[in-house]
Amino acid sequence: MLIVFSIMLIVVLGFIGLALDVGQVIGRKTELQNLADNAALAAAPELVGTAAGLANAVSKAKSSAAGQTLYRRRMQGAILSDDSIRFASAPDAPDNAWHAAGAVPDPAKALFVRVDTHNNTPALGQVATAFLGAWSPALRTLDTRGRAVAGHRSLRITPLAICALSPAPASLRTNPGPPERREALEFGFRRGVAYNLFNLNPHGAAPEHFVLNPLGAPGAIGSPVEVDAASVEQFICTGSVLHTAIGSTAIHVHRPFPTALWGAFNARFNQYADSRCNRITAPPDTNVRVFPNTASNWWMNMPSGSNAVATSGVPLLTVADLPPVATGLPTNIAPASYGPLWSFAKAVEYADPKPPGDYSAFATTAWTGLYPGLPSAPASNSSYPPSGTPYLATAFQTPPAGNAGVAQRRVLHIPLLACPLPAGSDVLATVLGIGRFFMTAPATGSVLSGEFAGVAAEQALAGPAELFQ
Repeated sequence: MLIVFSIMLIVVLGFIGLALDVGQVIGRKTELQNLADNAALAAAPELVGTAAGLANAVSKAKSSAAGQTLYRRRMQGAILSDDSIRFASAPDAPDNAWHAAGAVPDPAKALFVRVDTHNNTPALGQVATAFLGAWSPALRTLDTRGRAVAGHRSLRITPLAICALSPAPASLRTNPGPPERREALEFGFRRGVAYNLFNLNPHGAAPEHFVLNPLGAPGAIGSPVEVDAASVEQFICTGSVLHTAIGSTAIHVHRPFPTALWGAFNARFNQYADSRCNRITAPPDTNVRVFPNTASNWWMNMPSGSNAVATSGVPLLTVADLPPVATGLPTNIAPASYGPLWSFAKAVEYADPKPPGDYSAFATTAWTGLYPGLPSAPASNSSYPPSGTPYLATAFQTPPAGNAGVAQRRVLHIPLLACPLPAGSDVLATVLGIGRFFMTAPATGSVLSGEFAGVAAEQALAGPAELFQ
């Protein structure tokens, strides 16, 4: 028995040593995986398509790892080197397509970050064994790693697409006044003016609007199921699409947009009866006040309909987009025809190049020159906020009853397409830019009133960061 016990004791001790050493390796691997996951998730929100964003992503990843993470039994943080942080345009890109922040060929396409501790200096995954080394010198040190890829699966873009009124990202509109006002246009749109997004077409007299496929891969015509009303409705509710980028390739669009989905836009006004929107995934805005209204403290001298009156003929635009030449104006423009003005965004002065940050806004005293009316022009009154715009002013706010609101949910991010598009219900289109349109009032089957508020950088609209690997 003693002989058998002695032999078995060696075997048992060997298994105990193996368990202890392997346990250390598994524990270190778990620590490094958590470290990599946290660092990648910290870095991903900084990927906004710029070199500065890449630098911020590296900084965020290093800061996350340096904190009191799970590394070393929560006793210390880890030092991540630049070699362990790489960027690529796809989560499954081959290894040679992952680049360090300073070597990325095109920051606009660096949409994903990979943190791999195997490439780190100093090494983080080496574990000194206590027992295995006695069996073989090669087992005195074991190596493990943590690897994570993070990025965005979605963009906060509404899958309603319209034609850009102009292919130019920026252009000059000279309003003769008096006095003359040099106004900046962005893809042909005027900031501070409300457009009926269901009733525009710069190339014809019939409205043109499209469903942007929220599901299918870019560059190809997707399945009809992906663009039918049942599939699209929830994406209208949330204001998002399942794309990481839409501006660098042709995208599938379907005409016409089903205006019967108008109720899905109105979740932003705390109205859910006419759609299948969910109050959790599609919350209302923090301010559900309808603009315009007939209150005595209205900020304009001409309360009117929810959007500028549409013109007729070719192109189909709005009164606000008539040529700024006095002799070309109709003789019956009423000030109310312009709809509400400047409820969320102010008109801006043209400058070339565009000033850092943004264009300078006009003062309310410019309304007479910007918006000619016959026989008089619309004007702001004393209740217009001295700073900011009415949307942010307490006097023009109504919080949603019964539900928690999210600020600026009434801002729709709408793809602006290069038009005209080929004939057919399903075609490939090029997205020139993303327009920001503030809903001035709940939508109806014929009117989606959106006040133009400028353009948005695509990657600034990225959805929440998620782990891919």
